[in-house]
Amino acid sequence: MGLLWCAMTMTKSAQVLGWLGLAYGLPGVALGPIVGHVLDHTSHKRTLVGSHATLGALFASIAVLHGIHALPVWALLMFAFAAGCLAPFSTVGWSVVIPSIVADDELGPVNALMEVLWNGASILGPTLGGIAIARAGISAAILLDAISFWLAALCVGLAEIPGQARRSPMTMRQAARPLVLNTLEAMKTLYALRPVWWITIGACALNLAYGALDIELPLLTHRQFGRGAWILGSLWTAYAMSSIVGAALSGSIPKRGKTGAVMALMIIGWGAAFAPLFWIHAFTLTYVSLACAGLLFGGYPPLARTVVQRSVPTQVMGRIMGLRGSLIALGPPLGSWLGGMLDRWLSPSETIALIGMAVVAVGCWLGLRGDFRKI
Repeated sequence: MGLLWCAMTMTKSAQVLGWLGLAYGLPGVALGPIVGHVLDHTSHKRTLVGSHATLGALFASIAVLHGIHALPVWALLMFAFAAGCLAPFSTVGWSVVIPSIVADDELGPVNALMEVLWNGASILGPTLGGIAIARAGISAAILLDAISFWLAALCVGLAEIPGQARRSPMTMRQAARPLVLNTLEAMKTLYALRPVWWITIGACALNLAYGALDIELPLLTHRQFGRGAWILGSLWTAYAMSSIVGAALSGSIPKRGKTGAVMALMIIGWGAAFAPLFWIHAFTLTYVSLACAGLLFGGYPPLARTVVQRSVPTQVMGRIMGLRGSLIALGPPLGSWLGGMLDRWLSPSETIALIGMAVVAVGCWLGLRGDFRKI
């Protein structure tokens, strides 16, 4: 939120916001398999500490340069690209480390706790960010981001993380060959598993729309309604809180036979929640739309994971999950870029509504497919 608000106040350009989202999100799409390969041959602790410490240094540099009015747009984009290259080492790294420090029978509760903590951070983060920007300024808010990364690096450094078995050194050619072959094999398997393939398509559509929303919501708040950063934070908080409720309610949905139809309705409902913004330009409606969309989107990931885990053979589970992660990660940066481009012709509310209508079309298309409804 801090980087987007910084770019918006610096340039007042939706196109720059779109390029910023693309610069941060796109590296994660390409680097997912490479990051996993690196983690297999280096110390997990050193990798996590190094990535968090460097991310802190990047955000601190942005804060200092912005504070002294010496941060050009191209430099902000370069910082965002560098941060996007480092972020997968943290997200993938934690997924690799947790099984090595937690007993097998405790993985379920620990992962559930991690999900709760992540959702809690999604609620508090935007609100605290908005308050920090309103009270102390953009530079101070971004500096707090830097401090949070350094604190994370300190916690990892103090934690007892077992070292993995040493592997024999590999040349670049030796390391690249299995990576390429495994990726190609995973692509063929993913396409052959039709339920998993269609679920991935739905997730890509939702994440692309979410990326556009990430760009358009600040513009809607600041430009169209003339509200401040604190209001923007409260909008994202409403979305995150309803997502938690949606995830909790998804546990009561039948897991076999009707899951595909339910997920299609979730996709349709997410898009339909934003469609009224095309005609009704009331600020309170934005809260209602975000709450409804979050309620429906929150239930989609747990249902999707359940189907994928039941459909994918154990021996290729890791490769399929990694490839799905890369494909799904492509959605937010492309959505950010698309949202920025549409701002040339449409108002923020019209852009959000149009993206919602496109998501409704995707949901209807998936719902009409018999192999998706029978999941």
